[in-house]
Amino acid sequence: MGIFSFLNKNEKEAEEKKYRFGMEGMLREVQDKNTKGQELLEALSKELRQIGTDVRKHDMALEDCLDALEEQREEESQSQKRIAELEDGQDKLLEVLDVYQEQMWNMMRYAAENDPAWVPQIELIRNAVKGKLISGGISLIEETGCKVDYALHEVIEVLDTTDEGRLQTVAKIYHPGSVYKGTVRKKAKVAAYRYTAAEQRV
Repeated sequence: MGIFSFLNKNEKEAEEKKYRFGMEGMLREVQDKNTKGQELLEALSKELRQIGTDVRKHDMALEDCLDALEEQREEESQSQKRIAELEDGQDKLLEVLDVYQEQMWNMMRYAAENDPAWVPQIELIRNAVKGKLISGGISLIEETGCKVDYALHEVIEVLDTTDEGRLQTVAKIYHPGSVYKGTVRKKAKVAAYRYTAAEQRV
């Protein structure tokens, strides 16, 4: 009995030692896993903090961009408003010039028919103004003897001629037209020739 009891005791101790050793190994493994898990959590937490910082920076940059875009839109709106005002003022000025040119032309015709002594003086005034108009991109449609161009001329009278060379040419200018920077603002009102054979006029 003593020997068996001693053996059983040794076996029991060996089993307990083996059990304790196994449990200690499991605990160490759990601790290692916990340590690695903690390190992973810390790394994830750090990464999340960095992402949060990046997101805040991105939001700030986006707000700055939106503010800059809003400022740009406001500047564009003001610029468009200013351009519209300038264009409106320009149109009114051109209308005034059209009226002025028409009045000067009427004065020239009246002087030529009733008081020719005034014609040179009026010509001087018109030529002085014409130079300013040309420098401002405005040209007058007032030439006679040229071919009728319906983009430039409005024919309000037709005159007969037996000279075939005058066919469809401008005979008279009743009111001059104007072109501004390549765009016709006002057509000239003119008289134009049409060819009529001599025998047809008898």
